[in-house]
Amino acid sequence: MRLSRLHRAHSARSSARSQLYPPGSQFSRGTAVVVSNAHPCGASLHSPSPSVKSMRVFHRRKGSGQSSAPGAPSISDASPLLARANSGESYETSDEFLARVVLQADVAPAAEEAEEGNAAGAAEFDPAVGDTGTSRPDIAMLATFLLFIFPAIGGLLFGYDIGATSGALTGLKGVHAGVSWAGSNLTPLQTGLVASGSLYGALVGSTAVLLRGNAIGRRQELALAALLYIGGSVCTYFSNDFASLVLSRGLYGLGIGVAMHVAPIYIAETAPPSVRGALVGAKEAFIVAGILLGYSSSYLLSGVDAGWRIGYAVATPLAGILLAGVALWVPESPRYTLLTAEMDGADVNADARLTAAQDLAKLRGLKSYSGADANDPAWRALASEMRETEAGAQVARANTLSIGEFFSQVLRGEGADSSNGGANIRATRSALKIGLGLMLFQQITGQPSVLYYASDILSSAGFSGGGVAQLVAVGLGLFKLLATASSLPFIDSAGRRPLLLLGVGGLTGALVLLGFAAYSMSSGVTTLVGMPVAYASVGALLLYVASYQISFGPISWLIVGEVFPLASRNAALACATLTNFGSNAVVALVLPAVQSSLGESGTYFLFATFAVAAWLFIQSSVPETKGKTLEEIERELGGEGQ
Repeated sequence: MRLSRLHRAHSARSSARSQLYPPGSQFSRGTAVVVSNAHPCGASLHSPSPSVKSMRVFHRRKGSGQSSAPGAPSISDASPLLARANSGESYETSDEFLARVVLQADVAPAAEEAEEGNAAGAAEFDPAVGDTGTSRPDIAMLATFLLFIFPAIGGLLFGYDIGATSGALTGLKGVHAGVSWAGSNLTPLQTGLVASGSLYGALVGSTAVLLRGNAIGRRQELALAALLYIGGSVCTYFSNDFASLVLSRGLYGLGIGVAMHVAPIYIAETAPPSVRGALVGAKEAFIVAGILLGYSSSYLLSGVDAGWRIGYAVATPLAGILLAGVALWVPESPRYTLLTAEMDGADVNADARLTAAQDLAKLRGLKSYSGADANDPAWRALASEMRETEAGAQVARANTLSIGEFFSQVLRGEGADSSNGGANIRATRSALKIGLGLMLFQQITGQPSVLYYASDILSSAGFSGGGVAQLVAVGLGLFKLLATASSLPFIDSAGRRPLLLLGVGGLTGALVLLGFAAYSMSSGVTTLVGMPVAYASVGALLLYVASYQISFGPISWLIVGEVFPLASRNAALACATLTNFGSNAVVALVLPAVQSSLGESGTYFLFATFAVAAWLFIQSSVPETKGKTLEEIERELGGEGQ
């Protein structure tokens, strides 16, 4: 009976393999191959990542009883990525192992388990629900950390610019400016251009990736952001007049726009679903850490002649780390590889499938295949994840839209009711409503205004004086970082919606309290809620900061990285980034007029009204996404499976 089961299992495996990879094909069994350094397509977007070199390892097939044998024929640039060498060989390369176990998904274990009556093991993969017979392995901590840290550095450099600019403006207007065209000669308009130069650069960068983001890929986009950061910081250091300083700030801002577009996409597409929320939320913590680092450098350089130059130049080595990480480790997103792969007839190019499998294995920390057990839960989970990723990419390829189609069909709703691509259009429209709404409310619920008044609030409580003010700014930055870090463990346990609703409710209350405190001060009232008004204002300020950092701060960027369908993710997230920076620019532009018209208390009450609208929007429109794959989220937003 046992021999019969094994024979049937072997026959089933051989039959499945022969259908997928017939004799003589790239992945046919019993070949020994070596992968060349060059991709067959030359400088292609889908070139294998640096991990390919580490995969050129021969290992024994289970039960072959033979040792590894080098000397297999190499592959020329014009040859396919894999080629059959000697049909009589019994050795299996790492690439063949991936093709058999991950891409083909060896059916022998499932066949034997079915014979024993194990229904879970025999369950077939359904792209709509996932692989019900696969247990999730432990997270590979090092690989997960690496896929996160380099995109997060892109966010840190954004935050650093905010903190460094606050000190640079003080330095440029002071006696330590170090240049003749600054100091007392710097006008308010010039000060505003220096402060907002990177913001307008970010708007241009966001527009550029809207138009061309899908053409360069996630990995190359991270590298581009690093190069723009380096160019902007170096040019700022060597600026010899006001015009060159503003242009250099704009160049750095281009890097911000690119980085803030690709970072949430890359982390969301490559992270394991169980920790995706914490990782994208941690990117916000890196932005806040960057602000704190910028404040700290400003404090340390406050008495140095032309210290603002050094402050901006500190970004250069940090951007160099990002560039080195992309060059040495960061693989391409497997979802992007499969989305943009060349087609062999109706099927995805085999080399692209193998490259995607290699990169996914690297992202999950499965780097050594020598002697690997195909029945190991980690490999079975990888095979399940690869199949769902391929299924999602297949749907996305069929529904990929040009920029013109994106605006006509998605924004105007054309084709949303059609059977061909209608679900994708509905999903994108729903996701845009969620993403653009969160980006807008993130900016119009008072963050710029509250931080604008922070120095006045702290001064009224006795924290005044130049050095004390800068130390307090550092302390406020540290408080923001701690508040953000405290929310991270709950993003994937409590969920996105509860934290959003709790945080926005808290900042609404804080804005109301700040409004009453400001009104009380202007009216000569000295106490509020049983304490001095100044202390009540400080308490409300801290409540606002903490509430923002557990809600809009980390979770808005997380959700916009999750909800957009793969087919339109690049364009849709670029629209969200544009909304974020655009609304930020508008708030900065109209805020002085609003403050002049409504006063400090009226401004707080206006933002409290917006916060109430934000809470209602979240309650009615923002779904829970914790623990779901990106493909599951896309299906739900498209109205499938409801």
